[in-house]
Amino acid sequence: MRDQKVFYGWWVVGAFSVTTFMSTGVRHAVGPFLKPIVADLGLDRASFSAVVALSLFLYGVFMPLAGMALDRFSVRLVASAGTLLLVASLVLTAMVRNVWEFAAVYGVLVPLGLAGTGPVIASGVVARWFSRRRGTALSVLGSASMTGMSLLVPGATWLILTAGWRTTYVVMAALVLAISLPLCLWVLRDSPESVGLTPDGAPRLPGVAADSVERVTAGEALRTLAFWQLAGSFFTCGFSMSLLSAHGMPMLTDHGYSPMFASWALGVLGGSSIGFTVMLGALSDRLGRRPVLAAIYAGRIFIFAGFFLIRDNPMAILAVAVLGGITMAGTGSMTSALTADIYGRFSVSSVFGLIFLVHQTGAAVGSWLAGALFETTGGYGAAFALACLFLAGAAIVALKIDTGARRIWRTATVTPSGS
Repeated sequence: MRDQKVFYGWWVVGAFSVTTFMSTGVRHAVGPFLKPIVADLGLDRASFSAVVALSLFLYGVFMPLAGMALDRFSVRLVASAGTLLLVASLVLTAMVRNVWEFAAVYGVLVPLGLAGTGPVIASGVVARWFSRRRGTALSVLGSASMTGMSLLVPGATWLILTAGWRTTYVVMAALVLAISLPLCLWVLRDSPESVGLTPDGAPRLPGVAADSVERVTAGEALRTLAFWQLAGSFFTCGFSMSLLSAHGMPMLTDHGYSPMFASWALGVLGGSSIGFTVMLGALSDRLGRRPVLAAIYAGRIFIFAGFFLIRDNPMAILAVAVLGGITMAGTGSMTSALTADIYGRFSVSSVFGLIFLVHQTGAAVGSWLAGALFETTGGYGAAFALACLFLAGAAIVALKIDTGARRIWRTATVTPSGS
C-alpha cells in the first residue's frame, strides 16, 4: 500500500461511506413505517414512538460498547459482526406480530446491529487515518449519512406502498448483506500504522509512537468541560433529528401532503446536504470547527420552523428542504472532528462513543416526547418549538467549546526526561 497514488485512507473513507449510507439510511427511514405499523399492529403513535425511543436510546448505549470493542478487536471483525446482526434483526422485524415482539426486535436487536455499523465505528477509524484533512474526511461520512436519508426514505416509502412494510424490511436486509459485508471484510483497515503508512500519507517522523501519544481514556474525558459541551450540544442534534426522522413525514401528511411528496421532501433535505457537508468540512479545516458547528445549529432553527409552519405550499416546502441541507449532516462530522482534535485521534472510538450516547438520549427523548405531545395536544407544534429552543442553546454552546482540553493528553502521556 506504500506505493499507491491514492492514499489508502480514502479507500477506507469510501467503504465506510457506503456502510454508513446503509445503516444510517435504515435508522432515518423509520418515519414511512409509522402509519403502516400502527395500523397493522393496532398501536397508537405514542406506543410506536416509545419503541422507537427505546431503539434510539439503546443505540446510544451500545455505541460506547462498540467503541470499546473497536479498541480491542479489528475493525473488520466488529463491523462484519454488526452487519450480520443488523441483517438478522431487520428480517426478524418483518416477522413481528405484536407490540412486545416489535419492542424486543426493533427496540433491542436493531440498535445493537446499527451500533456495530454506525458513525462511532466509522468516525473512530477514519479519524485515525487523517490529521490535516480530518474535517474533510469526516464530512464525507456525514454526507454519506444524508445520502442514505435522501434515497432510502423515498425508496422505503415506495416499497411500502407497493409491497408492504414487511417486505420492505426484508429487501433492506438483503441490500445491507450484499453491499456492506464485502466492504467490511475486504477494504476496512484499522489505522495507517497497521499497513505501514502515516496519517494523510505524510512522511513518518522518527521516534513518534502515535498510538501512545494521541489517546485519552473516556474517564479522563468525562472530567473535562469540553466533553460536556460537545455532548450537550450533540444532545440537541439527536433530539431534533429523531423528531424529524420519526415524525417529520407523518406531520407533513397530517398537513395534507401526500406520503410520496412528504418522503421526497425529506429525501431532498438529505440529498441537498451532500455537497454542503463536504464543503463545510473543508471550511472547518481552514477556519476552525466551532464557528461552523454553531452556524449549523443556528441554521437548523429556520428549517424546523419552515417545515412546521408552511401549509398547502409544496414548492415552499421543497425550497426549505433544498436550503436546509446545509444544516443537516455537519453536526456529527464536526463533533467527531473536534473530539479527535481535543483528545487525540486514537480516542475517538471511546470518547465519541460516550458523546453519541448523549446524542441518542436526546434522540430517544425527542421521538418519545413528540409522540406523547401529539396524543396530548393533537399536533406537533410544541415539539417543534422545543427543538428550536434547544438548537438556539446548542449554537451558543458550540461557540464556547473548550479546545484547551488538548493539554490533558499531552501531560498525561509525556513524561519528563530523567524520570
